[in-house]
Amino acid sequence: MDRLKHIFLLFVLINTQLSRAQQTIAVDETVFIHTNATTLVSGETLLYKIYCLKATDKTQSNISKVAYVELVDDSKKSVFKTKISLENASGQGDYFIPTTLKSGSYKLIGYTNWMLNKPVSELFQLNINIVNPYKVDEKTVASNILANGSNISNENLTNENVLIKLNKKTFTNREFVDLKIQSANKNFENGTYSLSVRKLDNIPAQNKISAVKFASNVSYPFVLDLQKQDQKIILPELRGEIISGKITAKNNNDKVDNLSVGLSIPGKSFAFEVVKTDAKGNFIFNVNKTFYTSNIVIQIIDEKANNYDLVINNAPEIDYSQLSFEKDSKLSYTFKESLLERSISSQVENAYFHKKVDNIEKAPTSEPFYYSTVKEYILDDYTRFKTLKETITEVAVEIFSKQKDDKLFLHVNDPSIFPQLPEPALVLVDGLYLENQNDLLNYNMKNVYKIELTVGRYYVGAKSFNGLISFTTFDRDFKSTQTGSWISKPTVLRPQPKKIYNKVKYENAADNERIPDFRNQLLWNPDVQLNKDSETSFYTSDLSGTFEIRLEGFTKTGIPVSIKENIEVQNAVSN
Repeated sequence: MDRLKHIFLLFVLINTQLSRAQQTIAVDETVFIHTNATTLVSGETLLYKIYCLKATDKTQSNISKVAYVELVDDSKKSVFKTKISLENASGQGDYFIPTTLKSGSYKLIGYTNWMLNKPVSELFQLNINIVNPYKVDEKTVASNILANGSNISNENLTNENVLIKLNKKTFTNREFVDLKIQSANKNFENGTYSLSVRKLDNIPAQNKISAVKFASNVSYPFVLDLQKQDQKIILPELRGEIISGKITAKNNNDKVDNLSVGLSIPGKSFAFEVVKTDAKGNFIFNVNKTFYTSNIVIQIIDEKANNYDLVINNAPEIDYSQLSFEKDSKLSYTFKESLLERSISSQVENAYFHKKVDNIEKAPTSEPFYYSTVKEYILDDYTRFKTLKETITEVAVEIFSKQKDDKLFLHVNDPSIFPQLPEPALVLVDGLYLENQNDLLNYNMKNVYKIELTVGRYYVGAKSFNGLISFTTFDRDFKSTQTGSWISKPTVLRPQPKKIYNKVKYENAADNERIPDFRNQLLWNPDVQLNKDSETSFYTSDLSGTFEIRLEGFTKTGIPVSIKENIEVQNAVSN
């Protein structure tokens, strides 16, 4: 009997613990940002690498697939915001400092949607100072530059497991620097790192937050209590970026639940998804691939679509009112010469930007979701016809059209069924879903490269169509005229394209001989691989002085790595 009592008590205890666990959620995520500088002059570029980590042990966090970076001014307003796609829990980006920004103190804020369930104080924050020498009325700069800033960090950044190896310590202008980042420890070799080589000067700057210092701050998971009535949870972008919205009925008799909503992201590589609304008319799309195009169309897929209004949710608002900024004070003339040099350097580099332009990393092309099931008509292989009706009569003969009221619908003939099903086909043009095909009636088919079709019942999500028809134009620039309360073309923040940053080379003495080289930033590599020197070596510029080599990052086991080394560049002595 006692044994039965013990078993019963154990059962109650286990269920109680499970019940408590289900009432809370732990947010164990944070971000770290490595920047190339903390003080920038108008015309320079802020470069950064973002690491998405578990707050507790600083290992990679695989929860969020998207991160955000903002620059907030001292009036608590965001002046720059970008979306960063995360690959292997990290991403990269940059921001060109425009002349429209005033001199002063700024905060670089980094976060994920999942982190917005924490207080703002838990978001990554880095003090950034911007000096705008082009506005005569801008005579100020943040006082914390003068009071607390330093152009040389006193932090001793070393790591015995990772070494910076140089062929020498002193170089001349436009000379090759053989730099290697090495480790004999396999645990460090497989980490994620970023590398910056930048000129130091006497302009005071905020101390950078190193990976070691960031990891030294003890962090605990932030617990969300699901039982709180006013608890509003912001969902993590677990599979990719989230685009959500809500449908409301114009007539109270129309139900808003279980309605089909389609998302189109047209382009060379496109996305098309269909989801259903919940009981309150809410819908959520999880875009699990990165699409850079700003052309997004969301629409209700229903015969009674005109009976509804569709609204896209705005991004979560962040209250920056509690951020603290030092008051501005006048900039000391001690740094006037250095500021002038930095300003001239940025102007010269921008003037010759076309010769040193960074390359956008080519986005991987993906086959359409229907690729393996289609029959393809390359229209150049046939006699060309100008109109849709001629083309489907003479070439893509499986397609036929029906007129219903003032709308045209395309169908795919299924020889295995008689009579044909009444539902129309799923029709895409460059990946854009067309609810009715009137736009194709007057469209010149000579602009169409190919037509692909699938016979039979076709499902996208929970929505079924009677076949599929996809038109691909040569320029992938088809525009639809469809409008209404049931369709939305929202402005959604798009991910920043990944770049391959330009490396100036002087392998041949005549290379770029007539082009001035005023680079303060000799190298920026946001994706360093240890024991591989091909992407870490670089050439010096025409500028002389002290340059700092700085590596930041984390191993897969969460060990932070922060190391730095200085080199000297001297003016070449002319014969």
